[in-house]
Amino acid sequence: MNKKIIISVIIIFTIIGSLLFVYLKDHKNVTETYVFSNDWLDKHNIYVYGTPSLDSLKIVNAIGVTFSVYYSGLNDYDKNYVDELHRNGFKVSSNFPTIQANIVDNQSLRETAKCIDINGNPLGFFGDQYAICSDNYLWQEFLKNRIKEHIDGKIDAIHIDEIGTNDECFCDDSIAAFNSYLSSHYSAAQLHDFFGIDDINSFNYRLYLLEKGAKSIWDDPNQKLLSEYFKFLYLSRVSFIHELIQYARDYAGRDILFSGNTYGLRPDQQIYIPYLDFVVFEMPTGSLPDGKHFTIYLLGEALSSSKPIIGFPDIFVLANISSDDWWLWRHWLAEAYACGGSFLIPYNSYTLGGGAYNVPFDKLSAYTDFIFSHKNYYENVSRVSKVALLYDLHSTLTNQAKWRAWAAWDNFIKTGQELQEAHILFDIIYKGDNEFVNKSITLNDLEKYSIVIIPNYYDLDVTTESLLKQYSQKGGYIVTVNDTLDNSDLIAKIKNTGLDLGLETNAPSNLSIIVYKKDGPLLLHFINYDYNNQTHDFIPKNQTDVTLTIPDNIILTGKNLRLLTPDTNEKTINYTLQENKIKFTIPDIYEYLIASFE
Repeated sequence: MNKKIIISVIIIFTIIGSLLFVYLKDHKNVTETYVFSNDWLDKHNIYVYGTPSLDSLKIVNAIGVTFSVYYSGLNDYDKNYVDELHRNGFKVSSNFPTIQANIVDNQSLRETAKCIDINGNPLGFFGDQYAICSDNYLWQEFLKNRIKEHIDGKIDAIHIDEIGTNDECFCDDSIAAFNSYLSSHYSAAQLHDFFGIDDINSFNYRLYLLEKGAKSIWDDPNQKLLSEYFKFLYLSRVSFIHELIQYARDYAGRDILFSGNTYGLRPDQQIYIPYLDFVVFEMPTGSLPDGKHFTIYLLGEALSSSKPIIGFPDIFVLANISSDDWWLWRHWLAEAYACGGSFLIPYNSYTLGGGAYNVPFDKLSAYTDFIFSHKNYYENVSRVSKVALLYDLHSTLTNQAKWRAWAAWDNFIKTGQELQEAHILFDIIYKGDNEFVNKSITLNDLEKYSIVIIPNYYDLDVTTESLLKQYSQKGGYIVTVNDTLDNSDLIAKIKNTGLDLGLETNAPSNLSIIVYKKDGPLLLHFINYDYNNQTHDFIPKNQTDVTLTIPDNIILTGKNLRLLTPDTNEKTINYTLQENKIKFTIPDIYEYLIASFE
């Protein structure tokens, strides 16, 4: 063979080999090269809900997507998307619905496992959908098979949607499960004496309610039986969710994380958090200035300080929010990160009624860039506060009559908002119920604060009452909220203690302030809630005076006071030191600002 031909052949094969190498490198088998780990989870990650392009994820500095793929099970389209994200270093969390009938095509299963209401009709779920009962064995097996599909789809985390219970399911499976629960907790004599049940095997809670003239479960004349029904619901659902998570981890045989939509972070949703790695929760928010979630984020951190708490406006909000209100998404981002949480950015997000909502990523980038490039202002910080608001899970979940539990929850939220609007720096002490959440409090926990506030309708156990008594005897102030205390009365009662609460300001109630300390410097986050829904814009705040008591072990002499905001250029302003207090005036605050002593 001619020497020139041989050389040409060699060159051609070399070129082909190089091209093949590049192709295989760019189209490598992700299942062989992608390494699953859990070390990417961080409290201040930025996530997107949906399946945006790689460029969109980069615009907002997202670590990946959550609440996103495999809603209807494993499919090639989502699988290719997951592979693409993995090749480019992004993480993916799937959307795993648990009670929606529309996720299964098997009509026989849907009919067999459907929930029914007190009148025997299918229990509605978002329009023409209906709900499925998690006590049904066939549905449980379906969900286990579905979760295997998600894992086979190579996701990094599974997001369990509708993680909570169906409050009023009276299908045969639920009735049988409730009877089994009652018989395991009460003797035949107790069933008769407490509930008037003579034969547990033939007892039907739905028919019992109808016989009593009830139109819903809330009309049960026997409050003890009603409380037992809710305990059964919670125990049954928590047990199944725990079983499902363990089943998934056993099947996966690799690192995999779990999150869940704990709607509103309500008491009946908190009971699942011990089994989750991070929490993405819908927020039933109204328009500003009422839609404040300061207390919710603090509650999530008090419950589990190490777990990311990620907020997201619910589908009712998304169905009605105007495209002109894109500023609100920047606000929700600022509020979440200032409060120690995170926030989910929507991309083609489902809205009530079947539409989709998109927020313009390019208009969010100023805020996501700010958060991403100033992580040091959000990490390894501790809140400065001299007041604590007690949260008691038992009081808000299974407190005597069920209405008292919800009243206690509402009062807790209301009290937190009143403290926020009065600029009283506060934290939350979380007391678990030792059944669903094993989180106790100690005298040392209480003594970190000068004042402890007890919301109305609480039903505290003997141990907690004893701790509060010891706290009071050692000089701590206890403020108990009751029906007669309105906003001004509660705040007056706190201020009349004469204690230094740490912060004085002329800021209006719709400008919130959070104070942190971090290895020497002090950080103050200012969040403006004064939004004009007609002009779709925030109303700036001018000449905000601040007097702050300097926490122990913080030295500010020689420090510069920097004002940083995504809204305008950085400034440095003057301040004065007077004994243990520092005073300064912030010229203007548009929407979000950090004051940092450095």
